[in-house]
Amino acid sequence: MAAVPQVVPQQEYVDRVAKARKLMREQKVDGLIVTDPVSIYYFAGMKIPTWQKGRPSALVLPLDGEPVLVTWSGPEMFARLYHRPFPSWVQDKRIYPEAPMTHEEPVDWGIIGALKDRRLGDARLAIEMGDGCRLAMPLNDFLLLQKTFPKATFVDSSPIIWGCRVIKSKWEQACSRNACEIGGRAWKRAIAELKPGIAAREIQRRILQYYLEEGADLDSEPPTALGATGQGGTFQKGDILYLDGGCSFMGYRMDFTRRCVFGPPSERQQAEHDGMWDILFKVMDRMKPGVSMAEIFEYSQSLLAKTNWTNYSNHPAKRIGHGIGLENEPPSLSPFDHRLLEPGMIITPEPKIETVEGLLNPEEHIVITASGYEIYSKHPDWPLHVVQ
Repeated sequence: MAAVPQVVPQQEYVDRVAKARKLMREQKVDGLIVTDPVSIYYFAGMKIPTWQKGRPSALVLPLDGEPVLVTWSGPEMFARLYHRPFPSWVQDKRIYPEAPMTHEEPVDWGIIGALKDRRLGDARLAIEMGDGCRLAMPLNDFLLLQKTFPKATFVDSSPIIWGCRVIKSKWEQACSRNACEIGGRAWKRAIAELKPGIAAREIQRRILQYYLEEGADLDSEPPTALGATGQGGTFQKGDILYLDGGCSFMGYRMDFTRRCVFGPPSERQQAEHDGMWDILFKVMDRMKPGVSMAEIFEYSQSLLAKTNWTNYSNHPAKRIGHGIGLENEPPSLSPFDHRLLEPGMIITPEPKIETVEGLLNPEEHIVITASGYEIYSKHPDWPLHVVQ
């Protein structure tokens, strides 16, 4: 497979803006205001640190005309002083000081001026209000926008945001595949080193180190590592290590599960493991374009109903998987989501049961294709790994 460029191709942004504007026209939206850091990265290319809640940024995308990026002074300062490109393709940048120049509340960070300049003061404006979207600005600051523009109509932007992000481009698919390959190599290295008595934290530390050595993003997080019953969180004979989550590549996250048993597995442990992955593969074989999320969920439930296992998917989860990209995303494999699978969706199906050792949710990381699906989470393989 060809190497994935570690820079977002400019055409990605051109296509994303075009797709957003198509959806805006369909929904009669004149301007899109993006404040969620993940969506700002998606549309504008600028990563915003998770700790930066006190310095909100926003992208204003009018239906016609150039977008405006409102952000704090740091990125411009670093670009200027260290002779590096500003981390966004957007030309019109409105830079505010590190802290507001006034102690008055609420604060206008520059969004009001951007909306006025784009003549959106009495327009229909979409902003994050629901369905997995997050308004990343203080509520009082948003209320100031509404007060300043009483003739404007504010509507939920989630149909536009997810209308763009749910279907992954070929480049995004390559990033997702690369994240799984990098993370899979790291897990395989760590699994080969497992010994009874190792602590869960030590497993996470090693995997995090291997992520970076294999080429993952520097801000990748360690996987969930559960199941230790020994003192100090150490794994003992009979324990099952549950690994979930993973690294990211260019922001695109890996998400699948693998399990390791310390010592020979009992008949029950082996039967539960193999049986649940058998159910998962049957569920995956139903996943193809035109099939609804709810239908996949109900089929999984029908298979679990034939077992005597405790079905965690039934209560309280009511979900056996989700979209995956820059974060855990729509759609959900649940009885309440009637969206249809489409080529380019990246999904993590994971029916769940409760066992003596804890949660058993076989999970794979797949992309929907024109005829079915392709598995990205190929290594390490799914069988129960035995640690001697």
